[in-house]
Order: sequence, then C-alpha cells, then structure tokens
Amino acid sequence: MGRISKSVGAIIVGRIKLISETAWHHDGDFYFFKELVSTIAKETKADYIKFHVTLNVNEYMHKDHPGYNWVKNSIFSESQWVEIINITTHHDKKPMLLFNDTKAIDFGMKLDPELVEIHSTCLNDVKLLRHLKANLKLDTKVVLGIGGTDLYEVENAIQTIGTENVILMHGFQNYPTKYEDINFLKVKRIMELFPQYKHGYADHTAWNHEHNILITLLGASLGMDYIEKHVTISTGEGKTDWQAAINIETFIKLTEMLNIVEETYGNGYLKLNEGEKAYSTFGIMKKAAILIHDIRIGDKLKLEHLSFKRTDQQSDLSQLDVLNIIGKTVRRNLLSGHCVNRNDFK
Repeated sequence: MGRISKSVGAIIVGRIKLISETAWHHDGDFYFFKELVSTIAKETKADYIKFHVTLNVNEYMHKDHPGYNWVKNSIFSESQWVEIINITTHHDKKPMLLFNDTKAIDFGMKLDPELVEIHSTCLNDVKLLRHLKANLKLDTKVVLGIGGTDLYEVENAIQTIGTENVILMHGFQNYPTKYEDINFLKVKRIMELFPQYKHGYADHTAWNHEHNILITLLGASLGMDYIEKHVTISTGEGKTDWQAAINIETFIKLTEMLNIVEETYGNGYLKLNEGEKAYSTFGIMKKAAILIHDIRIGDKLKLEHLSFKRTDQQSDLSQLDVLNIIGKTVRRNLLSGHCVNRNDFK
C-alpha cells in the first residue's frame, strides 16, 4: 500500500504504510500495555506501532494543567519502554516514537527509530523542535502532526526542523472527530501546497460509527502515504482515547480494504493501459471511418468519402489519425461500407 509520487516519465505508486496508534490508551497500566502491543504485533499487518514517549512530565505540562497528575502517574520508565520496543521489533513491527519532551528525544533517538513525531500540541515548541533536529540522522523521517494548526504554524515547524524527510500528518481528535469536521477539501489543498513532502491521515472517527472504515478509506484515497488508527483490545471500555479506538478485527478489515484502494491507484502512466485499450477499440467501441462511396486504386482519399460510425469492423485509425491521411493514395479498390485502416493507403 502508498501514495502517488512524481518521477521522470512516470508516476510511481508505493505502499500505504499503516500505523497502529496506542497513545495513552494504557492509562499507565504496563501489563495491559504489553498485552495490547503484543496483540497488535502478532495479529495485524500494521507497519508501525506508535508510542507517545514522555519522560519529563514537568517539561511537557505545567502543574496547573488538569491532566498533570494523571500523566505523571501514567508515564513509564526507560526500561519499560525498552521492553515495549523489544516486543514490537520481535514481531517484525517498527516502532514510531512520538516525543513530548527533550529527555524522551535523548532516550528515543538512541533506539534509531525510522519514524519520529512531534504532535500538533507541541508544534510551536521551538526548543523541542530544535532539540529533535540536533539529534536527527540523515534517514530519520519526521512526522509533524498538523491537525488543528494553521499554515503559519506548519511552515514554521518545517523550517525549524530543517529536514526534507517530513511527513505531514493530517487529522485531529476531538473525542471523537465528527466526520463533518474533517474537511478533506482543506486536507487536499494543504497537500497541494506541500507536494514535496509525504502525507498521512490519522483518522479519529468514533469506533462504532457505521462509516468508520469508509471515512478512513476516503482519506487514504486522497493519495496518502500513511494511514493511522487507534487500536484497542478493550473496545468501548472507557480507557483514554477509547472513543476512536477500533478493535483488532476492524483494523484487519481496514487493512484489506486499503489494499483495494491502492490497487485502484494504478501506475499513473498517461498512456492507455491494456484494459483501456481493450475498451477503446476503434470500430466496435469508438466510432471509426466508414467509406460511404466506392473508391478505386490510385484515388486520393477525401473527407467526403467517409462517415464516422460504430461498426463490427475494427480499425487501427482514430478519427484524428484519419484526418492525417486525407489526400493519401488508395492501394486497392475499396467498397462502400469498408472500415478504413492504415494499410489501405500508400
């Protein structure tokens, strides 16, 4: 699965990468978290499992924030994070690390993650962005969460992070996101404003919404490189972010549907493919040039000799091709009703 991107003479389609988001769904319960990650890793085809790594709550939040004490009591130690990452990689999944503080960056970058993220809540934290920039490797891809941010914030974050390996992650969570607030037309316009970067869509539709999968597929069909979904093993049980967390079975079904979406992308070539050629034959499907007068060998073809009609005969000439052979000399006697072809003329 992936997005359509430009290359010389063609358009290349890659896989859409699928991200399973865990966020703070663990509520600080390490045993539940291990079970969640193990289940996702073993039973799904997610490419990445995403983790919110917070090690310094005082850098992330002021004590007056209503969620301060909850976050402080819910964060894990570095050794616990190492255990979670090991579970992930043991099952050939890749960890995607979202950083909320500089200590988390120092720890996480030692693990050499392929994808790292700065959430939209931290997109204006210049110190955090600069610290991440100072620790980036050449092949590290930086995901910038841009849901609920304006273009000035997006441009400033891109400039500050200072790498071309940027993925702009669209979508936001307002517990859950109403589909009428998603604004895919806006998403499409932003993608057009930043064609040099890859893009992703993090869907936060209600887990039990009848169109949950459909809405995600609509986002993917814009040409996304990445699709992100919250996943749970305790559907609807009231844990953090439960409103948008789908179960394993739904995640698997979504994966299958995304494969279909990608198959419809094609290769992007402007030339007709074999299916289009079979449909677009001149004669049976498209109108072809039919003689309405007998013409003899040595005569020159005139437009008055022709009428364009659908016919059971097949031609290798389009209407435009026929205009280019007007005035050509006929090789042999041709009767009225004949569908003209290239080899009929000198």
